[in-house]
Amino acid sequence: MPNYAVIRCTTTCLRRKAREIIDTYHSYIKWADRPSRKLYWLLTIDNEPVGAFGLGSAFARPKAVKAFMNEHDIAFNEMANNIVYCLKPDLPKNSGTRFLAQARRDAVHWWYDRYSDTLKVFQCFVLPPRTGAVYKADNWECIGTTSGNSYKTESLYGDDPRKEKSDRYVSARTGEVKYLLRQPQQVQPKLIFMRHA
Repeated sequence: MPNYAVIRCTTTCLRRKAREIIDTYHSYIKWADRPSRKLYWLLTIDNEPVGAFGLGSAFARPKAVKAFMNEHDIAFNEMANNIVYCLKPDLPKNSGTRFLAQARRDAVHWWYDRYSDTLKVFQCFVLPPRTGAVYKADNWECIGTTSGNSYKTESLYGDDPRKEKSDRYVSARTGEVKYLLRQPQQVQPKLIFMRHA
């Protein structure tokens, strides 16, 4: 029987391997260094890297998520967003669900060790036509869809007439002035999945 393992990416080498898997095999997400809470796992079968799993700060904005949080008395820092989950193709049957369950169990402990918050809920956003089958098999609940409304943020420097409609920021470190312009855009709605830890 194969040996499945979820390994915390606590070194640059492990993070590099996870990044390679995500950039090579994920269908619509590439690796991104996020300025929020984030934890990554390298997924292995018999010590061979076959996938990556990542958690980050959650989103409370979609109305369905806010309603779920209120209904279950969940605070923002007690929830993590599954920012990426990626596996190589042609793995043994049920590998996805098996890894997902292992990563979830370990995440509760590592989240507390790293951030001193009790992790009570996981969330994930799935872009159709994907149905979230691996999440459904691990008993995640589809609570609705996002609205499809999003914002594109653009940094403006120098003389740009759009600066009048943007927010002004001054870097505390460098003193550099930057303007952030947020423009609404339509994106494809995503399925929202939630699961208690």
